[in-house]
Amino acid sequence: MKRRNILLIILSIAILTLTTGCNNDKLEGSNITTTIYPIEYLVNVLYGDKSNITSIYPNDTNIEEYKLTEKQINDYAKTTSLFVYNGLSNEKEIAKTLINKNGDLQIIDASYGLKYKYGLEELWLNPNNFLMLANTIKDDLENLSSSKYTAEEIEKNYNQLEESLTTLDAELRTIAKAAIKNNNETIVIAYNSFGFLEKYGFKIINISGENNITSSIKNKFKDKTYTKIFVDDKDNVSDSIKDIVDNYKAELIEINTMTTLTDQERTNGDNYLTIMNGFITKISDVVLE
Repeated sequence: MKRRNILLIILSIAILTLTTGCNNDKLEGSNITTTIYPIEYLVNVLYGDKSNITSIYPNDTNIEEYKLTEKQINDYAKTTSLFVYNGLSNEKEIAKTLINKNGDLQIIDASYGLKYKYGLEELWLNPNNFLMLANTIKDDLENLSSSKYTAEEIEKNYNQLEESLTTLDAELRTIAKAAIKNNNETIVIAYNSFGFLEKYGFKIINISGENNITSSIKNKFKDKTYTKIFVDDKDNVSDSIKDIVDNYKAELIEINTMTTLTDQERTNGDNYLTIMNGFITKISDVVLE
């Protein structure tokens, strides 16, 4: 009887050890550092309740001009277990610097294997591209956590996100189809990254460069064929765009490119999905008016 009890205890310990080993999430409770807001959003959606997730960029920051201090770099290297970044930008240099200071640092290049045609922002403004970013982060998080239960939770979160992004993609296609039917599918842009809308069937007129604004295009604004221009920042447009606005009363439609959020947006609870829905509404208002 005693021998049987001992065997049962040994068996229970073995099972407990195996179960604990399979479900040991190596990332849980750690510090995960991200870069641009869309990547921060994905990590939070897929894994947010298990770790402390922060971005290197303060709210409402021009990431092209923002530079980490030496102290910030050293602090991130000491405290960060995982760094998630966009390898198609200069963020890869930040990743290299952090790895040089901390050889144990884990990294995820969210954009690994991807390319862009128009501009970096199309990696997340285009729902299909954003889903590919999400898939890369999902796979790497599952591998790094080494936990069956965590992997299942990440997979569940990913599937829910996929449904939302598929809906956004379908809405863009539906709007483009209706606009084409009404012979009103033209969108004038003054920011290259918005060119991805061409893939949905919209006719894109890009006037982001000085040489793109021809006499013919000016005449289109003059006779009100074109009345609106999509921009990324109303307060920072070229003199040529200002001339069109002043002379032909064109309206600037500002699109949030989401590299970072503002304090107000975070306070309001805005996120990737709400901002994308706003973007799609602006497209609909222009081509289906």
